[in-house]
Amino acid sequence: MAAVGVGGSTAAAGPGAVSAGALAAGTASAGETGCPSSRRRGGAHRRLKYISLAVLVVQNASLILSIRYARTLPGDRFFATTAVVMAEVLKGLTCLLLLFAQKRGNVKHLVLFLHEAVLVQYVDTLKLAVPSLIYTLQNNLQYVAISNLPAATFQVSSKPSMAPQELAGLGIW
Repeated sequence: MAAVGVGGSTAAAGPGAVSAGALAAGTASAGETGCPSSRRRGGAHRRLKYISLAVLVVQNASLILSIRYARTLPGDRFFATTAVVMAEVLKGLTCLLLLFAQKRGNVKHLVLFLHEAVLVQYVDTLKLAVPSLIYTLQNNLQYVAISNLPAATFQVSSKPSMAPQELAGLGIW
């Protein structure tokens, strides 16, 4: 015997089946909690998406402007390779700090995790080496471009930092 829900859908009768008319209009359907806290989490999730987008936009714009400013100052210039390497070192340290926090401050677990992820699964590490080297080359070339182009021209002509696919991953695009 099939039961008919509010929307007219049918479901096979059995344990947990909802009979016709069991769900009144405006009530939660099967599988929905209707809990106010879940609605609040949804609103907080939506706000977090837009805050993340705004922070990324400001970060990317300020990065280009600050690099352009630093590269056009009179006097000795810093090496672009040094800036790229230091940026990557800071990212690596940030990742290690987050992993340390994820492992609840246990250094032994962190070391075991890193050993497993980097050394034991060395094939995966080697697969990541090629894109990493290309990314480093790209960052060095960006410094050259920023040094020789106006900031607005560079920002418009360069690849956008966040592709529509990445924005779709945030649920914004």
